[in-house]
Order: sequence, then C-alpha cells, then structure tokens
Amino acid sequence: MNREEILAKSRQENKNRDIAEIDRARSASRFAMLFSLCFIVIYTMLSLFATSRVNYGMIATEFCMIFAMNLHKAIKSRTSADIAVAALNGLVFAMFAFMAVCELFGLKP
Repeated sequence: MNREEILAKSRQENKNRDIAEIDRARSASRFAMLFSLCFIVIYTMLSLFATSRVNYGMIATEFCMIFAMNLHKAIKSRTSADIAVAALNGLVFAMFAFMAVCELFGLKP
C-alpha cells in the first residue's frame, strides 16, 4: 500500500474526523463520567447526613448513562469482555431503578 491508500483508508475508518479530535472527545467523556460519579458520591453522602435517606433516582440516572455508554461499546466491538461489563452495568442500573421506583411510590422492597 502506498501513502495515499493508507490515508484514504484511515479517513474512511474515522469518517473524516481528526484523530486528535476523537482523542479529545474520548478524554472529555471520561472526565465527565468521573466528575459526575464524584458528584453523586458527595450528594449521596450529604443526603444521608441531612435526611438519613438516599436518592436512588439520582444514582439510577448516573448508572443509566454508564450503562448506555458500555452498551454502545459492546454493540460496536462485540467482545465478550465489553458485553460482560455492559451486562453488569445493566444489572446495577436495573437494581437502582427498581429501588428508585419503590422509593417514589413509598413501597418497601
């Protein structure tokens, strides 16, 4: 392969996006997830101290975003490790979503 063929293949794989731009977007999404996880932990601790209760809806929302990201990755890559991580995140999300609905309607699971 010559240089032009390699560049054409790279452009096709990256949909004419710059590699540095893809890396920045990936880095930004990781930072956003870590930042939001830290916020959830701090908010949950404050909620426990102030009201002695946990807001399961907020935690379910966070895990919903993590599950969606991992599900997309599992669908695209189709590797067993990504599928297992997505399934585990889906299970955690379902658990917190169930708790949030129970909390919403005042049910005791």
